[in-house]
Amino acid sequence: MGNTDIAVENLVDRELELVAREAELNRREAAVRRAEELREDDAVRISMLERREREVEQMREALEAQRARLDEVRTEYEARRDVMRRRTVELEAERDKYRELAARILAGQIEDPEAALVPEPTIEVGPDWWSKQLGTPLEAA
Repeated sequence: MGNTDIAVENLVDRELELVAREAELNRREAAVRRAEELREDDAVRISMLERREREVEQMREALEAQRARLDEVRTEYEARRDVMRRRTVELEAERDKYRELAARILAGQIEDPEAALVPEPTIEVGPDWWSKQLGTPLEAA
C-alpha cells in the first residue's frame, strides 16, 4: 500500500498545485479586467475633458470678441462725446456773440440794429442731418 499512499499523496499535491495555479490565473485575469475598465473610464474622462476644454476655449473666444466690440463702442462713444463737446463750445460762443449784440442794441450803442445783425445761417434739414451733426447712431452691443 505504500505505492497507493504515494500516488494519492502525489495526486493531492498536484491538485493543490492546480488549485494554486487556477487562483493565480484568476487573480491575473481580474487584474487585467480592472486595468481594461480603468482604461475605458480614462478614455471616457479624457473625451469629457477634451469636450469641456473646447467649450471653455469657445467661451474665451466669445469673451474676447465681446471685449473687442466693447472697446470699439467705447472708442466711438468717446469720439462722439468729443464732437459734441466741440460743438457745444461753438454753440456757446455763437450764443455769447448774439447775447452781446443784443445787449449792445439794448444799450443803444448801435443805431441801426438791422445793419449789425449777422444773417442767420441756413440749415438744410434732411433725413441724414443728425448723422452729419453727431455721427451715426450707436449700434446695440
